[in-house]
This record gives sequence, structure tokens and C-alpha cells, in this order.
Amino acid sequence: MAKALQNEREITEFVALIKSEEVKSYLEIGSKFGGSLFKVAMAMPKGSRIVSVDLPGGTKDWKQSEKSLRSVVNELKVDGYDAHLILGVSQDENTIEKVRRLGPFDCVFIDADHRIDGVTADWENYGPMARMVAFHDIAWKRPADWAGTYRIDVPEFWNSIKGDYLHREMIYDPTGEDNGIGVLWR
Repeated sequence: MAKALQNEREITEFVALIKSEEVKSYLEIGSKFGGSLFKVAMAMPKGSRIVSVDLPGGTKDWKQSEKSLRSVVNELKVDGYDAHLILGVSQDENTIEKVRRLGPFDCVFIDADHRIDGVTADWENYGPMARMVAFHDIAWKRPADWAGTYRIDVPEFWNSIKGDYLHREMIYDPTGEDNGIGVLWR
């Protein structure tokens, strides 16, 4: 099965939270290979609704991501979950409408467009569809020698909204390389 692209301790704690909150409907915006989607699903009862929105390729060339993600979603269906895969840009109106028809959700996990405009749009479009909203990369730190062009503005966004909600942070790598997970309750 696909490996989750989160810190193992963080994703394990998040999965435990999903289980303790008795989540039966889950939306993941940005599933890449499907590792976190699968781990979360395994904490949910059979028959639960699981929806993944992803743009294979995205900002990087992840040639295997679509095949892996399709395989994960198909395996979840075989295992008795009401699993759905929506391929497209998360901010596209058609994508939002497809998701809306499958909602509402107990939890949404946002890990797609990491730029301020993208994470804000995903929060505004999908956050109202769930009682719990989680974000990946809340503690990302740009290394001093980082030469990348892709911005990760999630920490800035997270810090601007978390104070208005009951929230929980799962950050176990002080270097910021594994990025952290933040969850808030609406």
C-alpha cells in the first residue's frame, strides 16, 4: 500500500483522533499516492464514505501518483467503503460541486495547494462541509538553503485562523521537515 507522506507519529495520532471522534465520512483534498487516505479509512467503520480530490502531477511530476491513488480507492471499495475519487483542481467549481453532492463530512483534511490563495480557497470551499477540518504542513519551515519556487504558506494561514476555534496541533519534528498536522473543530 502507498506510504503516507506525513510524519509517522503525526499521522498515527491523527488516525487515532479520527477513530475517537467516530468519523464516518471523510474528505481528503490532496491525496497524492493515497497513503494517508488509506490509513484514515482503516480507522473508520466499513461502509463509511471516503472522498479523495487530487490533481495528479500537480506542481511536481509524480507520474505514479494517479495509478497508486486509483488503486487505493479501488481497494477501499472492495473492502466495503463508499469510496470516491475526484480528479481535478480543488478550486474548480465542477470539483467543488461534485464534492458537495457527496457531503457533508465529519472531517476534511486539506493538503493540496499550499499557497495562501489555494489553502484559503480550500478552507472556504470545503471547511463548511465538515465539523472537523485538518491541515497538513502547519509547521513547515523553509530551510536556509532552500532554492524551490513553490511556496508553502500553510503555517501563515493556520496561525491566522486557529485562535478562533478549538484546535489541536500534532507537531513532532522540530526541524519542520515533516510539517505537522493541525485540526480544528467548527
